[in-house]
Amino acid sequence: MIRRTVFRWTAWVAGVLVLGLLVTWIWWRESDTAARWRFEEAMRTYCGGVLAYEEGPLFEGLGHEVALRGDHSPRKDAHTCWLGTSRRQVVVALLPGGDPGPGELRDALPPLRDGVLLPLPLGGGWRGWIDGSSARVLLDCRGSADRVAVTVEMTSRLREEDAEEVFAEPERMWEDTDHLFGTRFALATAVKAAGRWGCEAETGKPLTSLPEVTRDEEAERADGTCAGLPFALDRRLDTVRETAVDRSAVYEICEVTASHHFSTDAYSFSARFGPYALAARRAGDFRDTTGEAGAGGGTFWASARCPGDTERALFTGYVPPVAFTAWFPGEKGGEAFGLPAFHEFAKRSAERHGCTDLRLPKTR
Repeated sequence: MIRRTVFRWTAWVAGVLVLGLLVTWIWWRESDTAARWRFEEAMRTYCGGVLAYEEGPLFEGLGHEVALRGDHSPRKDAHTCWLGTSRRQVVVALLPGGDPGPGELRDALPPLRDGVLLPLPLGGGWRGWIDGSSARVLLDCRGSADRVAVTVEMTSRLREEDAEEVFAEPERMWEDTDHLFGTRFALATAVKAAGRWGCEAETGKPLTSLPEVTRDEEAERADGTCAGLPFALDRRLDTVRETAVDRSAVYEICEVTASHHFSTDAYSFSARFGPYALAARRAGDFRDTTGEAGAGGGTFWASARCPGDTERALFTGYVPPVAFTAWFPGEKGGEAFGLPAFHEFAKRSAERHGCTDLRLPKTR
């Protein structure tokens, strides 16, 4: 009798335990709270544990329903991972100062994509830009030449077919997109990664909006990176597309065209700073015997020493071949705008960023 009672009692306890485990398992699988716990546990190590998934002053936080799609760490303190069903790519890396090797540079700075937009400076005291395809952030570490670099791809990347609508209503450009969300995520992730890697970095203010979209405008009204160029040297030139000026910008562009002569090809002037200058220099043929300035084949390059950067800033210019041939009816002349305009562009950009020792290609 006692044995039968013990057996029944044991079976009852076992049943209660099984039922409790079943309820716990269902709760663990279906409860929002449990899902959040699982997500937070995974994020402690996912992508090196440096992604800013928490809510904070810079970012509203990631929802626990975000899928973690892949995690790759090519080296210590360099991580690439993918989030969500659209596989938003995130690259976070500590870029050592001095002269980083090609691998270190590649791990930290993904190649630039051709976008509908020129690189728009983030503003708010942040170094970086947004271009419709991705947001890029660079934090300088105090007391060293190291930098934290973050790139976040946008899930709703702008396409060429969006361009007409974008430039027709630039004030509505960022509506119904995740670009502000992605940019704030990039900023918060850069700050978190800097703290994790012992990088004491100066940060900017929380972003509540994104910069106004760059659109074509009359050359005489240029007030950004194309301002002050000698347009009087060539009366064909009438249209510019430029980025806003910002002392914290790390990538600037000015494009100049002649709407009635060569609207599909443009004079193009650019300025890159910090590791982005180094990446562009290694990717292009921008060096002569000194490696600091030169010209050849319709291309110009110059360089300058800028505060806080071990790499010399790189300024480049391009003259479209059609500029030598597409003249007003009955007229024919030589190309006179490119080199003087490049000199002026580089001088103004270097001065704006506090750069010195500007080396320019020689005038003809």
